[in-house]
Amino acid sequence: MESSRRIYIGSAWPYVNGNLHLGHIAALMPADLLARYFRAMGDTVLWTSGSDCHGTPITQRARKEGCSPRDVAERFHASVSQTFSEFGFSYSLYGATMEPWHYAGVQESFLELHKQGFIIEDDYHAAHCDACMDTRSDREINGTCPKCKTAGARGDQCNACGSELNPSELLQPVCAICGGAITFETSRELFLNLPALAEQLQTWVRSQTHWRDNAKKWTEGWLTQGLKPRAISRKIDWGIPIPLQGWENRRIYVWFEAVHGYLTASMEWARQKGDPDAWKPFWSEGAKAYYVIGKDNIPFHTLMWPFILMARGLALPWHIVSSEYLGLEGQPLSTSKNWAIWAPDYLSRHDPDRLRYYLFANGPEKQDVDFTWKSFVEITNSELVNNYSNLVYRVLSFVQKRFDNKVPELCELRAVDDELLLQCVTTFGKVGKFIEATEFRHAIEAVMTLVQEANRYMQHEEPWTVFKTDLARAGTVLHVLLQVLASLSILTEPFMPFQAKRLRDMLQIHGEDLLWQIPKLEPGHELGVIFMLFLRLEPSVVVDEEQRLHAQVTK
Repeated sequence: MESSRRIYIGSAWPYVNGNLHLGHIAALMPADLLARYFRAMGDTVLWTSGSDCHGTPITQRARKEGCSPRDVAERFHASVSQTFSEFGFSYSLYGATMEPWHYAGVQESFLELHKQGFIIEDDYHAAHCDACMDTRSDREINGTCPKCKTAGARGDQCNACGSELNPSELLQPVCAICGGAITFETSRELFLNLPALAEQLQTWVRSQTHWRDNAKKWTEGWLTQGLKPRAISRKIDWGIPIPLQGWENRRIYVWFEAVHGYLTASMEWARQKGDPDAWKPFWSEGAKAYYVIGKDNIPFHTLMWPFILMARGLALPWHIVSSEYLGLEGQPLSTSKNWAIWAPDYLSRHDPDRLRYYLFANGPEKQDVDFTWKSFVEITNSELVNNYSNLVYRVLSFVQKRFDNKVPELCELRAVDDELLLQCVTTFGKVGKFIEATEFRHAIEAVMTLVQEANRYMQHEEPWTVFKTDLARAGTVLHVLLQVLASLSILTEPFMPFQAKRLRDMLQIHGEDLLWQIPKLEPGHELGVIFMLFLRLEPSVVVDEEQRLHAQVTK
């Protein structure tokens, strides 16, 4: 076991203008895997995130519903928090950008950057939709990219070529909400002066060879184009006030204050611990910071947030865990058309660990992927039920029936026994190596390889037959298999924490100090009540879920 390291994990702050969908879960779930793994390694972990409560989408929903933006934010913050909890997300602190501690922390950082000259004043072309009679944020404007000529570019960036954009640069810009024409009005705004640290950023970025390819590609594209100052103020009512005289009618733009949430939530976590300085070791030299995001947030975490951290002398990101996109039944997810599987709706009918497994094994880790109910049912039935759950049940039920539900004695070991026990040991190393490299699909494949080897071992050794003539040998085989199950109760924890706890309950393995190693089961140790970890889903589930999805679509 390695000596304790300081690990900071920051996962993107979702907008709380609605419930979470499976795309959010797919992008953010790796943060929980990392947190659980590093804790099991004995490392000191701080994981903070929260709800992004400002921005135009929230004010639009509030206007539509005839309530205040805070009412919308509070309602969906509660829903989102509950959803993350039900999926097993083990945050150190999950906060909200509408909290007073976040306001205070952002304003303090703003003033420090302004004092150093990193915030400047310049003209900005503010977008306005005449049809909606409202201003539009950069991400609420669509058009044709002026550089690669691809339609569907957003006002802040083109996902096709990765170019940084301003809304006024788009060709044929339209409102993403109603499709109406966009006009631009010149206003005086505050900007983060990114060119001031461009050389330092470029040197740092090009040394991050371990980042995922999408993070390296997108960031290099922005650097090649040349960094430009980026607006951080808007003439809006719902947001954090700018703490400068003469700017009382402006608010801090949502992207700038939202990335500060990683730091402000860390400070709040420390305050709640009763040690206001406890956050500092996670934000200083020697700590490793993992940022878990979707690919559309890459430049904010590889350039803009690092710029702020450089200016403030705080630890820069170590790894950018940037997922690709999750599609749905052959189409892109669309919240406006209600073409999505909403996370609370999923949880009302299905096991959270089943989805966690599916997304780690088949999710958008390195490329866009498509979720289908058919593949979900087939894969989880085959891998979680037929291979994994059946192995656990067969081993435990045989021990219950033939060995009085107690761990059998370990007698003379044969080469085949030693090989499987050695594979348990080496699997911990393999899985850990893959996780630290953020190769999560390879990590879960290594775990399931151990499951497959245990199944083959059991079929080859046939303890149900050997029991009739050689009780000691049958007991040894079952003892070895129980050690495999004990290993799996730890190895599967970062991926599927709920079933890992159920398996440990069946094995009667307890304690808060379970680390990334094989828990030892002594002969005579009494096991608990056994049951199937996962139940088989019937083919009718596919039909029912597909019909439900199509029925909810907004025409």
